[in-house]
Amino acid sequence: MFKKSGIFFIIVIVLFSACKKYETDTISGNVPPPDGTINNVTVENYVNKVYISVLGRKPDSVELNSGMSVLTKNNLSAANRTQFLDSVFNHPEYYDHLYNTALSDLLNSLDTNNIPQYLAIFQPLLLDSAYIQSWNQLRFEITRLDSMRVIPTELKSGAINAIEMQKRCINNYFYDQINMGAANFVISSFLHFLNRAPTTNELTQGENIVNGTPGTLFLQVGQSKQDYLAIFFSSLNYFEGEAVLLYNKYLFRNPTSVEMTNAATKFQSILDYIQLQKDILSTNEYIGI
Repeated sequence: MFKKSGIFFIIVIVLFSACKKYETDTISGNVPPPDGTINNVTVENYVNKVYISVLGRKPDSVELNSGMSVLTKNNLSAANRTQFLDSVFNHPEYYDHLYNTALSDLLNSLDTNNIPQYLAIFQPLLLDSAYIQSWNQLRFEITRLDSMRVIPTELKSGAINAIEMQKRCINNYFYDQINMGAANFVISSFLHFLNRAPTTNELTQGENIVNGTPGTLFLQVGQSKQDYLAIFFSSLNYFEGEAVLLYNKYLFRNPTSVEMTNAATKFQSILDYIQLQKDILSTNEYIGI
């Protein structure tokens, strides 16, 4: 009996010592590294979001699979993101969506069929001497309507950029009818592109310029509507405003002061609206990681 009890006591001691040894040998702080892979759901959501943001629609199955294949090659690397975004922005639908968005935002979703219709109304009047007093104004309106008519073609060919498109979208017969008078024109341009109303001085100076009298806006002097457009669309205020608008559109927030400065400075330097979009769409925040 004593012999059996002794053996049992020895076994207990050995087991207890083994447990103590195991605990002593455990390395503190030995935490497994996090899994750096991005799950397929996140990648799929990113592809869908980009297509909706850039083309206004979801990708088809071929586009979805192609996008996911590119992005998962190196676990959503910067190079993969660039390659994927390039493929979407190079799609023929991009410029159509860009123009339609501008028409919606600036011209109350103008039906582009109205452009040839008004050209057909104005052009015959140049042959009617009863309208001779209006011929200069008619030629002016026809020229502006023609510049609107060719926007899609010239965007796709690279003859104009997004900034010129925006400029033409607020310099035409239809925009003038929606925002009649110099004051309303100045106010609407500030609200549309700077996301704020003009100050009292900005409004006064802007009105003067649009009405053909000397004025100073953003430290630049002008005295015609063309001068106003040139000053407005080359100002740092415009480039900052575009950065704010795109951050709100894609990230649902205002950029920080550093983000706005970097984005506006780069945009003003290279005048590349597409790159401004890509820089935001390639961020971890937009992707959701």
